[in-house]
Amino acid sequence: MVEAVAEAGDLDVVRKPLAFNPLGWLLNLRPGGSLFTLRPGARKSIAAPWPDVVVSAGKRSAAVALWIRARSGGRTRLVHLGRPSAPLGWFDLVVTTPQYDLPARPNVLLQRFPPTKAAGRRVAVRPDLAALPRPRLMAIAGGDADPQRLDADAARRFAEAALASARESGGAALLATSPRTPREAVAALKAVAAVADVSVGLSVYGEGADDYRAFLDAADAFLVTDDSASMITEAALSGAPVELFALPRRPGLKVRAFRALRRIAGRRAAEWTVALGLVRANRDIDRFIAALRADGLLDGGARAAGVAAAELADVASRVRALAGASRR
Repeated sequence: MVEAVAEAGDLDVVRKPLAFNPLGWLLNLRPGGSLFTLRPGARKSIAAPWPDVVVSAGKRSAAVALWIRARSGGRTRLVHLGRPSAPLGWFDLVVTTPQYDLPARPNVLLQRFPPTKAAGRRVAVRPDLAALPRPRLMAIAGGDADPQRLDADAARRFAEAALASARESGGAALLATSPRTPREAVAALKAVAAVADVSVGLSVYGEGADDYRAFLDAADAFLVTDDSASMITEAALSGAPVELFALPRRPGLKVRAFRALRRIAGRRAAEWTVALGLVRANRDIDRFIAALRADGLLDGGARAAGVAAAELADVASRVRALAGASRR
């Protein structure tokens, strides 16, 4: 996301890979930010000359961005992607999507997709995958993302649903895992694939050749677990229709606590605490999915890629404007 925005802004880009220490749980309540959460090597890399704009994502990088602006004398403009877990007013632009349910503010830009490079034309399908019967369904398994849980039972049902779809269509199933897929879920997927009565491919992250990208190029349709906005976005931008597999919901302590806050204090008070950075808003993927479905962005075709490209162009224009303001 960060690189997509930086490159689309058509500005000189300097990448600063960040490595964090265990202090990442600290709240971002210092307007001048800090480098407390950085490991020594990464800390040394944050040095002048200070940029016109910092594009950040994630709770821990927000503190680094704030620190850079303070050292620049307030000249550097800040763009944050997602939810900064800090007072929203400290940033010049916050680009977010519906699952974070951030309060409406003049500097908060709500979009349907995370900032993503426009999907390019697919490359030729690899010969061994092209030989599989069509339609080819790519089934992408994510992992736990509170409150969603991908346990062995959910993984088994997910794989069985993919094979049933391939069986009904007369096509093939391409099963792929992600870096977040738990070991017990991987084992369940392997067990189902081993006894499949349809043509099946399996790509397990970290085991052997990584066929994930090749599967994407070969897919005529997708089945995706409903835990990851980035996975859903990648599938939607392919132009193939996307179905979602609902994972079981078992909320953890943080999700339950935020729900209790909203129930007791009311929505407006909860929004106030989020806007001030006192509370990290829940991630509600169902809101993200509902917005895509309402606009037909999971139905296949070129519309999803067109919307994503227009949204990225909007963010890029705003980044260029902030860079120009920084130089004045």
